[in-house]
Amino acid sequence: MNNKQMQVKYSCPSNIALVKYWGKKEGGVQLPANASISWSLSDLFAETSMIATQDEGPKLIFTFKGEPKPSFEPKIIAFLERISQYSDFVKSHNFIIDTVNNFPHGTGIASSAAGFGALAMCIADLEGKYENGSAEFFERASFFARLGSGSACRSVYGKPSVWGEHDDVEKSSDLFAVPFEKEIHATLSNWKDCVLIVDDGEKKVSSTEGHALLDNHPYAAARFANAQKNISKITSYLQSGDVTNFIALVESEALQLHSMMMSSIPYFTLIRPNTLAILEEIWAFREETNLPLAFTLDAGANVHLLYDKQYETEISNFIDNKLLVYCKNGLYLCSNIGGTPQKLA
Repeated sequence: MNNKQMQVKYSCPSNIALVKYWGKKEGGVQLPANASISWSLSDLFAETSMIATQDEGPKLIFTFKGEPKPSFEPKIIAFLERISQYSDFVKSHNFIIDTVNNFPHGTGIASSAAGFGALAMCIADLEGKYENGSAEFFERASFFARLGSGSACRSVYGKPSVWGEHDDVEKSSDLFAVPFEKEIHATLSNWKDCVLIVDDGEKKVSSTEGHALLDNHPYAAARFANAQKNISKITSYLQSGDVTNFIALVESEALQLHSMMMSSIPYFTLIRPNTLAILEEIWAFREETNLPLAFTLDAGANVHLLYDKQYETEISNFIDNKLLVYCKNGLYLCSNIGGTPQKLA
């Protein structure tokens, strides 16, 4: 066989869900029990390079920051094997993959979303089934990304992205995410996210384990129904610029996510005392100043502080003077909202 070799490199942003995905449908791989919507974080990203060699596959050599990372390999191999059911290209190639994040792995900043998103972009590019940059290409990459990490399918778009079937979102699907094409009101179109690092270690309960606990959760059906309603609400708020209700819904969604963890069997929590302290500081600061800022939480202890960039000076001072004391080693990471994957080589 002609051992033809191809190479490509992509960066892909992380994302933060505003309405949360937590729980899976039966009968498929990574099918969401409810729709979710996210903002991508342009300055928090993964960079992944891929060398594909034509041969019977998929076989893998994987490194993280240029160093072997055996603990990652089973997930990447499983990902490639899932994709091989839909891609003759993956079946007929071996892969050398290296990836790096510019933020801590495993801390609830959707590192897997960025990583699998970048990897999916590489595969969609080298596969060459659709023109790079076309709607079909992004849909293909989103479909692939979902097979590695559900939230990764939302990372391939710069616009707010919706994953999961929903009557109010045109072309929405459980199989891939779609960009939310409606115009975002000016009051919600120029926000920023500062991730306050409460804990930079690996989570004690993985997202995969957490999702599985929704299968027999006493409140799962009510949560899924409420999330579907919240998609309708938040897409309306994004278009109308209703900042007050946007903030209330985003914060409620974050607390619902963690309440599902704390009420599952077995129960667990990823929130830490400093997480709660930050939330209380945010509430007090907002009441005092009436500035438009909100928190959200992913599946981890860290707090995402969302705010309108026109108030960046005030918010930066708030972080430095009030919140930094609760951050591990004084660490926080800020990102603009938006940012599509970029082909680097």
